[in-house]
Order: sequence, then C-alpha cells, then structure tokens
Amino acid sequence: MKIAFVHQNFPGQFLRLSRSFAEEGHEVVGLGMVKQCSIPGVKYFSYDAVPGPEDARFQNRYSPVIPRLRRAYGVAHRAKALAEQGFEPDVVVVNTGWGENLFLKDIWPKAKHVAYFEYYYHAKGQDLDFDPEFPVTNEEVIWRLRLKNSMQLGALDAADLAVAPTRYQRDTFPDYLRDRLAIIHDGIDTKRLVPDRNVRIRLGQDGPPLTRNKPVVTYVTRNIEPMRGAHIVFKSLPYLLDIDPELRVVIIGGKGTSYSGSAPGGQSWFDVFKARIERPVDWSRVHFVGNLPYDQFVKVLQVSSAHVYMTYPFVLSWSSIESMALECRIVASDTEPVREIIQDGVNGRLFPFFDEKALAERVRETLAQTEKSAAMAAEARRIAVAKYDYETVCLHQWREFLGIQ
Repeated sequence: MKIAFVHQNFPGQFLRLSRSFAEEGHEVVGLGMVKQCSIPGVKYFSYDAVPGPEDARFQNRYSPVIPRLRRAYGVAHRAKALAEQGFEPDVVVVNTGWGENLFLKDIWPKAKHVAYFEYYYHAKGQDLDFDPEFPVTNEEVIWRLRLKNSMQLGALDAADLAVAPTRYQRDTFPDYLRDRLAIIHDGIDTKRLVPDRNVRIRLGQDGPPLTRNKPVVTYVTRNIEPMRGAHIVFKSLPYLLDIDPELRVVIIGGKGTSYSGSAPGGQSWFDVFKARIERPVDWSRVHFVGNLPYDQFVKVLQVSSAHVYMTYPFVLSWSSIESMALECRIVASDTEPVREIIQDGVNGRLFPFFDEKALAERVRETLAQTEKSAAMAAEARRIAVAKYDYETVCLHQWREFLGIQ
C-alpha cells in the first residue's frame, strides 16, 4: 500500500508506524516542516508554510488560526506536487493539531484520510480553570479556545476516520462526536524499557553517582511549567528532603514553555517556582539536569526509588507510561488523565494535585513500604506491556484500524 504520514514536526507520533510499514514493504511518505528526516525506507518531503499575516501585535489573538492555515496551504501545495508526480496514497494519516489535513482530501480524494486528535478545549472543567494559583483573567484566552476547536472540527469534517491516544483525550470531545473517534495509543517499546537493578549514572562530570542503593526521587517534564505540576513539586522539595538525609531529587526538564504560556514579568517558570518555596532547601541534593538524551532519561528512571508524575486535566505524557514499563514506583497526581493508567494502591500511589505535603507523604510511604511498592511497580509494568506495548498490542490495533495488512 501507499501510506502518507503528515506532522509538522515529523515524525512526531508516527515514528514507529512509519518505520514498521516501510520495513514491511509498503511505500511510506512523510511530510513535515523539518528540513531533514532519516527513517529507513521512508521517503520524506519537507514543506514551508505559505506567507501570511505576521503582525506581532495580534499574534496571540489570531494564533489559533493563522499559523494552522499557513501550514495547511503549505502542505497542500507540496501534496499537489507529489500528486502531479504520480503519488496517490491509499491512506493519509495526519496529526490535526497543526491544521495540516484541511485540504489534503481535495488533493488525494481517493485516499482514506485519518485524523489523529490529541485534545478538545473547554473553558470549564479541564486545564484552563484547573489551577487557582494561575487563574486565566483574559477573556480572549477563552475565545481562542473556540478558534482552536473550530480548526479541530474542520479537521474532523475532512477525515474518514478519527483516533485519539487515550480515553480521557477522546472524551474531551463533545458527546455527539465521541463515537467517531477510536482509541489507540501510539505505543511504547517495553522490550527496551526494562528495569535495571544494577544501573549506575553520574549527573554531569562532577555530579554524584546515583545507584539504587540510596533514595532518589525523580520528576520528568518537557519544560518546567504549571501544566505538569512543577510548581507543586518545587513546593514539596523541603518536605521530600526531610524524609532521608541521603535522599536526592532529580528533575528532568527545560526552562522554556510547552503548554502553559509565558511566566509573568519576563521570568522563566523555573525562577518563579523557585522563589515561591517557603522553606529552606538543601540545593546540593536537588539536581536540575535539563532535557536529557533518551538513553540517559531511561537510566534516571531506572535508578529512581520514587517517580513523581503530575499533570493538569490535559494530554497524558508518554513518560507516564514509559515509567510504568520501567517498573518505577509511581507517585502521581489524582487527576483524570492519570486515573486512566494508575489505580491508587494497585500500580501506584495518587495524591491531591495541589497538596505538596501529601506528595511528600506518598513518597515517604513508597520508600518505607518496600515490598508493597515493588509489587505495585511490577503491576505497573504488567499493565504497560499488556495495554501499551507497540509491537504486541498497538501496532496490531493500528493495522486493523487503518486497513493495512
């Protein structure tokens, strides 16, 4: 078959799928805005967004629409050129978050068009009004959610099939649309993501060596910002360090922004959160390591004695399921996306999102109740393998869903 995957930051979620189908002999094409991408067997074509309004004064007001339309036109022109060269795909799979699928059905009308959805926005009951510490006071932020959703609805109209990676993310869509969305996760490599009792890692050239013989609390986020609960983790630091004089905390994450917008006063969220810690912190035992290469990220989680995962009601992070596969002892926020994968007392421990003392207490329990924590960690891995392994579960679900044999 001929299959096209489209993601402005290709391959995005489609790395494993595009590679698998190429290895099986299908003709696989990737489209994106990155200039180069090398996946064996995948023919990659980059595109440029078409020129459009760039007035910085109105960037936020029109950002849910203008950049997506520019990408939609840009990728449509690239697809048209491919069509004129004779490429007619049987299946086109697009991450809809960037606007790219809007016109592709007109370029390739005979193809099956599949829309991959991550989230449908609401002003109430999800991420926007969740955190009283960072209230949204600009009504145009709410209006922009409707613009984002209008683009999602346009994407759904241009699709033959639709899919979301988790039940929570599917259920953010209105009732009358949910039946149109299948639930299939991207999948993780549970053969590669395995616990290592003998792991040893040094944090930088002069950093301390970490092993499983001393307590290590880990926390991972793409960027240190409110959406993933970093402010609660920072507030918990004095209480975590009180647990054991040898305990260390390792925080993986950059100082930019991914989901939460800019911090006030031109600061980074890192600086804002650090300034709001109310008790002294022994910073020699807290290690901010930035964003790590994937193999080092895995080693940090392998050495972890208690792994903290937090999120607003929002898109579930890949790292949450990767930590399950690595048999981490998970302490996580009691929010709806998390409850889909973690059952309190079964494969992890949950705590109220805004309660930093409860976070620390759950970590204390995790470290003290070693046999129970190990059993829950083993159950977490069992669930990750049974429900989210790419090779044995998700690939077969995707194959059946896309009609690719």
